[in-house]
Amino acid sequence: MAPVASAAQTPASPGRAQSAPLTRKRAIAVWTLVVVASILMLFASLTIWVKRQALDTNAWTDASGQMLANDEIRGQLSLYLVDSLFNSADATAKIQQALPPNRAALAPVISGALQNVAVQAADRILETPQAQALWEEANRRAHQNLIAVLNGEDVRRFQTENGEVVLDLGPLVERLSTRFGFEAPPDAGKITILKSGQLKNAQRALKVIKVASVFLLVLVLFLYGLAIYLAHGHRRRILRATAASFLLVGVLVLVIQRVTGGVVVGSLIKTDAIRPAGNAAWGIGTELLRSVAYALILYGVAGLIGAWLAGPTRLAVAARRRLAPVLEDQVWIVYGAVALVFLLLIAWGPTRATREWWGILLLGGLLFFGVAMLHRQTVREFPAQKARPAA
Repeated sequence: MAPVASAAQTPASPGRAQSAPLTRKRAIAVWTLVVVASILMLFASLTIWVKRQALDTNAWTDASGQMLANDEIRGQLSLYLVDSLFNSADATAKIQQALPPNRAALAPVISGALQNVAVQAADRILETPQAQALWEEANRRAHQNLIAVLNGEDVRRFQTENGEVVLDLGPLVERLSTRFGFEAPPDAGKITILKSGQLKNAQRALKVIKVASVFLLVLVLFLYGLAIYLAHGHRRRILRATAASFLLVGVLVLVIQRVTGGVVVGSLIKTDAIRPAGNAAWGIGTELLRSVAYALILYGVAGLIGAWLAGPTRLAVAARRRLAPVLEDQVWIVYGAVALVFLLLIAWGPTRATREWWGILLLGGLLFFGVAMLHRQTVREFPAQKARPAA
């Protein structure tokens, strides 16, 4: 009976073997790398969000379309467009001129009533596909001009035409003016995005964001990889800590997105009636940030599962023992199953990262690297599984 018990324990012993402890200096270096990489990953997540959301024209246009589809935001935009039209067209004066002299005093009352009706009409107009197209085109054009100016290009004589990049909502104002019989001035419905005095600071910020979004991500991956490399004999533990840091940073990004939303909206909007629209705009504008956070959480959970499966627990060892014959004789089944799950995940696209090339490559690389390492460990632990004679 003793030999049988010994044989049963032999496969599990490699997974339970105690490695020599890290020296104090190496342990400090390894954990410092993990902590620094985690902090930098938080900043990298924020810079990636800014670059993808604020500097990508398609992302900007898509977000603007979602904003117009929101009832709160559309209501405030309707109010702004009507105010812009009535104030610039001096509707009260025109109504006063059209009334008999003895009724001229009613012009402000009539103008106010007409303005209230116009707001409701504007909201209905903005719901139409034609208005949606005009809105998205105006945002696309303004964003393209903004990025071109920030890159140092001469766009529409930026330096001589009041030095401003504007969001031109004139076509929408024209639709309203036609509806109510007012002639809108050329400058009605123009929102200034950037003035010439802000150009230099904005250009510096653009360069910093472009460099940081790439450099920080590369540096984070390098630091994590270096920490795992230096933790010889304890790499599974550091890999588990790395996965946990991904999960932690993802949760922290969600907390930051939620907390800063209230602070930013509260500091910029003092009127309670407008605050719901501001909260909705913040939620839409930070959707990509939430997607980055969910991607980090997904990577962290996948990493923790992989670290557990490669660990010394009884269930993990039993799972590797059952997988050993397949990994030795029919490894294509395992890789095929993993590939199928990966493709189903990409087709589902639960986060934006799983719909972007960089997220697909990163997730796929980590997933198949982890399977390859598990394959190597399992075959090393159970080398005689396929050669074991039948009872």
